[in-house]
Amino acid sequence: MDWFQRLTSNPYVNAVLVADNRDNILRSSYPLRSDHAQLASMLQSAEVLAQTLASELNCGQAQLLQFSTQWEHILLFPLFQSTFYLVVQVERTAPLTLIMVDVERALAEIKREELSQMEVAKFVDDTPVLDAAELIEAVREWLRSRSS
Repeated sequence: MDWFQRLTSNPYVNAVLVADNRDNILRSSYPLRSDHAQLASMLQSAEVLAQTLASELNCGQAQLLQFSTQWEHILLFPLFQSTFYLVVQVERTAPLTLIMVDVERALAEIKREELSQMEVAKFVDDTPVLDAAELIEAVREWLRSRSS
């Protein structure tokens, strides 16, 4: 089982997402609800804010960003000098120390080459693109068939 599958099979983990610093979502365990580029950009922005804050407070480099929401914890890990990002969403009631052991094991398995390959083969949407004229004609044909 690879590191991504191991994380997603954890009963406390609700979602896992991998993004790059070029605004691409490379892999996700759930369907996204917003614009992919916007979400990836938000990850970068959060990391820049955390790194700046850590620098200003003179406490070293930020290695993990944790957001606690009403229902979940969102864990954001910058990888390979912030070239990639790993996001792990866990239940609010999850034992975070135990989850972190599993995440640390997964992080140790992640290879830059593997993430680079994901980048090359990023989401390919094979959904056919429909032309507006084709859609209009299909609706007209359907309406004609209903009135017959």
